[in-house]
Amino acid sequence: MASGTGFKRALCRSLVVGGADRLLRYINRHKLVAVMYHGVTRRSYDPPVWTQLPVSVFRAQLEFLKAHYTIIPLDRLIDAIRGGASLPPRAALLTFDDGLMNNYTVAFPLLKELGIPATIFLTSDYIGTPKIFWFDELYLLLSHLHRQGGQISDPGLSLGDDIPAVPKGEFPYYRVVNWMKRLPAGRRHDVLERLRQRVSFDAAPYREDFCPLGWDEVRAMDASGLIDFGAHTASHEILTNLDEAGLRREVLGSRETIEKQLGRPVLSFCYPNGRPGNDFTRVHEEFLAQNGFICAFSTRNGLCGCGEETFAMRRIPVGNDGTSESDYFRLNTAGALDIARRWGLAGK
Repeated sequence: MASGTGFKRALCRSLVVGGADRLLRYINRHKLVAVMYHGVTRRSYDPPVWTQLPVSVFRAQLEFLKAHYTIIPLDRLIDAIRGGASLPPRAALLTFDDGLMNNYTVAFPLLKELGIPATIFLTSDYIGTPKIFWFDELYLLLSHLHRQGGQISDPGLSLGDDIPAVPKGEFPYYRVVNWMKRLPAGRRHDVLERLRQRVSFDAAPYREDFCPLGWDEVRAMDASGLIDFGAHTASHEILTNLDEAGLRREVLGSRETIEKQLGRPVLSFCYPNGRPGNDFTRVHEEFLAQNGFICAFSTRNGLCGCGEETFAMRRIPVGNDGTSESDYFRLNTAGALDIARRWGLAGK
């Protein structure tokens, strides 16, 4: 274990033992804790994939949140933003981005068992199809290439002179995916196609984790009364990459599709990639407000007050890494990073 990681774990442990998370939960009892998930898996991935949280970790987090917070449905947040009843102390909201099949097959049974509501933000053009999100396919391609001893810099791949340099032995996914997010769609497709020609694998074992929900599963969860749905664009395009016509197609088209399938209004939105100033701007926040949305969620880490940053609401990102280690999770959901920012100990 790296010494830096070991120090962080020891620090988190000492803070929790000292009661810091209990104190911060009390101090921040009128803030909303919105937790951000993607997938919940029964599989073990090597190298790990951040978006797929092991089911045992997910269960432990649900039990912790249920014991220490009042977990609310999205409708209650929307009502509070509109000026209705205020949120209860220590309110928490669980969210899932993208709309992966394991939200239904793995996460939903646990949510039902524990009686916990959640919200899933759907990438509408993918729902009901066998398509895998390009960034998830990239992970699968690169993980197989990595296991086969290949490198993204191999001359035979010809991925381009601008591909990011990757230190020897490092799994290249995170550097490559961040590079590809800013590529034009055509170039991105070309990179994926070159990788497909080099790497072949059986996708069947990965479908539960990386394929999207079907509309039947969406409707079944909607009918349960536990799960709400919001829009996450039509095809997961980052908003700052779009012109005005593309913005209307991705945002309003996504909402229209979901409303048509569920027969109810969609009032919430979640930004793909979700970094304020990079992936969306004030222009996009105003666009959502002008087109009838009530709130929108970013990926910026932190707690949020009801009525504060309504179209750039912060969340607690949780993935298959240190963000899910028990002590760190307890401190982060209690607002420790918000305190660290005020003291200049963490970035914005």
